[in-house]
Amino acid sequence: MSPLIVVLNLCIAVASDASEPIKLYSGKAHAWAIKFSNDAETQLHNGDLDGAARNIAEALRRDPTYWPALYTRAKIFSREGKWDLALRDCNEIMRQASTFVPAALLRAQTNVKLGNYAVASKELDHVVAIEPIPQYYAMAFNQRAWFRATCPNPSFRKPQQAIEDAKKACSITQWREADSIDTLAVACAESGDFESAVRYVEKAMQAYDAAEMTKTLQQHLAMFKQQRRVTAR
Repeated sequence: MSPLIVVLNLCIAVASDASEPIKLYSGKAHAWAIKFSNDAETQLHNGDLDGAARNIAEALRRDPTYWPALYTRAKIFSREGKWDLALRDCNEIMRQASTFVPAALLRAQTNVKLGNYAVASKELDHVVAIEPIPQYYAMAFNQRAWFRATCPNPSFRKPQQAIEDAKKACSITQWREADSIDTLAVACAESGDFESAVRYVEKAMQAYDAAEMTKTLQQHLAMFKQQRRVTAR
């Protein structure tokens, strides 16, 4: 069927790992904008930033009101280190779709990169407080745990609270996702418990999706064995 005549209802499916592609549809969007936006997501997942940028520009040209394309563009900007531009897009997304949790979490991450730590902390606290659907709830706990374990400003680092948050993320995801378990390991290391950090990162290496972050897990394991903490990513 031609994309020009497809009618789609709002359906959002966001992977727990932000590096995985997402599919975002909106019945109000021009069908070609949907197509180009989804193509951009696939390219972003495959590491083709230039191709993703071209497709997302075309999606927004076709339909400037299609806010999911702004989310993809914000992720592209974040990969490029263009934090001011990423923040601008996140702000616009939240203006149009205030309940879209992934954009709120990306905005918090962006504010961390910009040094707006208090703003990021407040946003993470808010997302946790509203108790979104389990998938987003786990993402929020995981991200807040990482922030509390690795924030460049030591006044925002709270290792024990980071451990609690990470364990909640692991519980929600049934201890199956490498990223949350690795975050728990990082939080343990920040608290000085390197024995637990090693144990948890080794557990993360056994997760079903561990292959997606093999290099990171190996680096963390080596650091924890040397009793070294992880700095913010």
